[in-house]
Amino acid sequence: MARAEQYYGGMKGGVFRRGRIWWICYRAAGKTVQESSGSTRKQDAVDLRESKRTQARAGTLVPDARHVTFEDLLEMLKADWTAKGNRSTPNIGHIKEHFAGWKAQAITTDAVRAYEAQRLAAGAARSTVNQELAGLRRAFRLAIEAGRLASKPVIKTPTPDNARKGFVTPQQFLKVADELPEWARGPWGYAYLTGWRCRSEVLPLTWNNIDWRTGVVRIETSKNGEPREFPFASYPPLAGLLQTQHAAQDGPFVFHQGGERIQYEKFNKARRSACRRAKVDAIAHDLRRTAVRNLERAGVSRSVAMSLTGHKTEAVYRRYAIVDSTAQREGVAKLSTALALNP
Repeated sequence: MARAEQYYGGMKGGVFRRGRIWWICYRAAGKTVQESSGSTRKQDAVDLRESKRTQARAGTLVPDARHVTFEDLLEMLKADWTAKGNRSTPNIGHIKEHFAGWKAQAITTDAVRAYEAQRLAAGAARSTVNQELAGLRRAFRLAIEAGRLASKPVIKTPTPDNARKGFVTPQQFLKVADELPEWARGPWGYAYLTGWRCRSEVLPLTWNNIDWRTGVVRIETSKNGEPREFPFASYPPLAGLLQTQHAAQDGPFVFHQGGERIQYEKFNKARRSACRRAKVDAIAHDLRRTAVRNLERAGVSRSVAMSLTGHKTEAVYRRYAIVDSTAQREGVAKLSTALALNP
């Protein structure tokens, strides 16, 4: 009796169980293939085997898919980042640690859901878990496009119900700045004044990006793929900040620590410590929201504001142009005065 038949004893449908997990057995390219369904439910194995048989009949079955590893998926994902010229990479650190050494086909829908539940139970934010899952989903899509895999697990990223809508008041900004080490105050101030992204747009700035003659900060490519300019000659707080940094120039980077570029992870660690000591609940991206709100309050037209902060679409910009309750109360008071309907 063939080895495969010994496992499932000639069971009709070609499904068998090893421990608690159901496996399938089917023919592909003239060979007998055994594959784990990754599930404790027999019906999942039956469905998977039928899917394999359908793919085999249609000529779309990938015989060597069972050899694709999680590390292979990561290599395809990294190559995709490089090809796109991305400045930042998806947050997949925890997923990389969790699925290290796994076969791609073992990363089933059940396995992904278990990982998701584990991360959320450990206190990870919904938005953070979504970023991790999105990276994994992209890796599977790339493998399918490359013909390495024929299917992928269901990976959902539900909209977070705890999306931050925080702002940083001038007082909070100063309190945190006072607690920051000197090397971190420059990028903290620049992000607050401009709304630029800390990781990909503020920390990489070099003196080549500063045009003192025209009074403009200019980057050729930003996260949205377009060049960006921010005039500072008529903006004393920003001009003063850049002049202070220039007086402490040590190498090519505008913001540096001992002449070396400041890594975002190190800056973020300093930011967290400063916020804790200042008793201010703020993340770096709150500075971007704050800059958008300040532009709106100053009466800057939406098109100009978007060009300054680097929002490519108005839909994305509106997510940041959140009107806080104080501004709403001020607006209603102005409306009441304008209508002169007070008793």
